[in-house]
Amino acid sequence: MEKNAKNLLDKYLAGIGTPEENAVIEDWYHQLPFENGSPDHHAIENSKEEVWQRLGPRVKSSRMIILKRVAIAASIILCLGMGLYFMVGRNSVPLTAKTELKDILPGGHKAILTLADGTIVNLDDAKNGEVASQNGIVIRKAKNGQLEYVVKEIPNAPLTGSNSIATPRGGQYQVSLPDGTRVWLNAATTLKYPYAFAKNERVVELNGEAYFEVAKDHTRPFRVKTDAQTVEVLGTHFNINAYADEAAVKTTLLEGAVKVSNASGSVNLHPGEQSRLNNGTAKLIVDQQVDIDKEMAWRNNIFSFDNDDLQTIMRQISRWYDVDVVYEGKITSEKYVGEIPKNSNLAEVFKILELNHVHIDARGKVLTVSGN
Repeated sequence: MEKNAKNLLDKYLAGIGTPEENAVIEDWYHQLPFENGSPDHHAIENSKEEVWQRLGPRVKSSRMIILKRVAIAASIILCLGMGLYFMVGRNSVPLTAKTELKDILPGGHKAILTLADGTIVNLDDAKNGEVASQNGIVIRKAKNGQLEYVVKEIPNAPLTGSNSIATPRGGQYQVSLPDGTRVWLNAATTLKYPYAFAKNERVVELNGEAYFEVAKDHTRPFRVKTDAQTVEVLGTHFNINAYADEAAVKTTLLEGAVKVSNASGSVNLHPGEQSRLNNGTAKLIVDQQVDIDKEMAWRNNIFSFDNDDLQTIMRQISRWYDVDVVYEGKITSEKYVGEIPKNSNLAEVFKILELNHVHIDARGKVLTVSGN
């Protein structure tokens, strides 16, 4: 139990908890056996040093994570001895001080690797070279920040178990899977995969957005499962946008052929086409004239807006700059067109919006968006 608790606490401190974990921790935290739902001052002080040690040097350099998160983490540590089993998620706490938009910087190469045995590797801090080994399969962090699986020896017994790589908000990463398939993960994305694929198929699970370049293997189809659909290929290039807060799951094909299916049926895509599965419906719709450049802009480190409304834009910004967004007053229904590099600070991004009288007020990690 204690090992599981530590692993989950590491995920919490890294900011990669799932929505389900967030809901559980919020319910659990309010039921802690402390007065007013949190430990007293002396209990917090006694546990704070351990919390700070777990935060690690990268996180400690940012004073954003202070009082409430430390209090929650301290509460978790204090409750370990009470036999509580819990799941934890991310609880970001905004500062109240005014923040300059130019000081909110873009994301970068950040991810957490979780091994089959529950071991968690923070890839931000890991040195280049071997980071783990599993039954003859070596996991390496390359100089370019990519994660690679290298088969050193073929084991006699079949391998079982899954790894997962998760990017937080403000993070992206690239992984080369054991079969040679390359995957680029956008911000706030989790990919789960066997550390050795089966002999007859290759199956991964995706939550968020990723671009796949699948290694060809006609004897083992490659399948990507999301909550709403399954994409099947033999060897091809495609992008899947399956964020829970978007209006639809979108699968865009760049090369080869894919089959997209769900409970109601399936569609076959050709290069340049996109399937859409709108929330609340079961019907797959095919767009034969999709703008590939726009759909792949994130992979090319660009924000691309083409007739997008404000809330669609702000969802992208929230993920990449690791900020929360709230709306105040009447919000414009204008559509926006434009491109801007993803390595820009937030002030540059909002130059487009300011032309349409959208006002952004930043306090800590919370952006308040208001119109006229």
